[in-house]
Amino acid sequence: MVRPIVLASVVSSLLIATAGRGQVLTSQSDWPPGVQALLERFDSTATSATTLDAAGRAALFTDDATFLNAFGGRTDGRPALDSVLNRLYSGNQFRNATIERLDRRVRVLAPNLVLVDHLERLTGQGGGARRVNPPRMTHITLILRQARPTEWRIVYYRAGDNRNLEQERQQRVTQDALENDWANLGRYRDANAKLLPPAKNENRVVFYGNSITDGWAQRFPTDFPGKPYIGRGIGGQTTPQMLVRFNADVVALKPRVVVILAGTNDIAGNTGPSTIEMIEDNLRSMAEVAKSHGIRVVLSSVLPVYDYPWRPGLEPAPKIVALNKWMKDYAAKSGEIYLDYHSAMRDERDGMRAELASDGVHPNDAGYRIMAPLAEKAIAAALRRR
Repeated sequence: MVRPIVLASVVSSLLIATAGRGQVLTSQSDWPPGVQALLERFDSTATSATTLDAAGRAALFTDDATFLNAFGGRTDGRPALDSVLNRLYSGNQFRNATIERLDRRVRVLAPNLVLVDHLERLTGQGGGARRVNPPRMTHITLILRQARPTEWRIVYYRAGDNRNLEQERQQRVTQDALENDWANLGRYRDANAKLLPPAKNENRVVFYGNSITDGWAQRFPTDFPGKPYIGRGIGGQTTPQMLVRFNADVVALKPRVVVILAGTNDIAGNTGPSTIEMIEDNLRSMAEVAKSHGIRVVLSSVLPVYDYPWRPGLEPAPKIVALNKWMKDYAAKSGEIYLDYHSAMRDERDGMRAELASDGVHPNDAGYRIMAPLAEKAIAAALRRR
């Protein structure tokens, strides 16, 4: 059975669109055979309130298809999806609307897996009182799976409604930046340029990572009062992206210590399939670059995860345990410091303890309160080794 593939929110639809970094195809002639025919059927049904009937949906969706609305509500299975779409299209939010296709991007994630992003503008929309509402941006994400040779089906469908055109513009700017700046070197370019060199005897530390580090940096004044600690995390990033920006966002800042927390997004497949060995190679390369510049390295364990909300069914827990074991062994052999968050935050399934994260992945305040003293202890150990 095909596993349903789910996104968590309107913003996360952008994340997965950039995370599954398969080849972007702009010409229909480049699309996999059968995809164009399915998209034509979708165009004739899903954008029309009157023709998306049960027969039409049966021709488009698999039995375990998933629907996610703009607010994150999830429905699994075609019978339940039928019920949701009946309510959606029986209302008047899609009636009397002129639909203008602004963009369509097709990404081939795997030979039998394709992600399609639609960006549309709905105008002339009549409300319940026959009033004309302002133009609305609609972002539709489809994930297509080839069930049998030449036969494609939709296994995931998300209809995102964004009434704020400025917000949509910003989302497109972000999307384009990721298209043209894969490692997101532009994220901290201005902040790095304004950062003064470290003062004499300053124990500057760069916390380097993904969204967990990015979210933590806002708490540094509370968790590390008076400490010259700098956050350089970027949400969704994987170790190859982090390796590309390591010189700009770590070495150039001249820290005495770098605390690296990375690898979970690789396991989640954010930038495509990744093996544990590939993650190890990238972590080793970052550590070696740091060491060559006299920067002490703290390798942080990947935080426990039982399942990724945006990529369910990958069974990451044992992979994380294996990667952490490698990090601990590598740190011992290379003279670096291993920072073990995992043992302090895991539950009996090797997932995150429920009280430490709302989504099983990203720490909440309680989670960061556990992490802070562990990080301080590891940094102190790294500084003693200088």
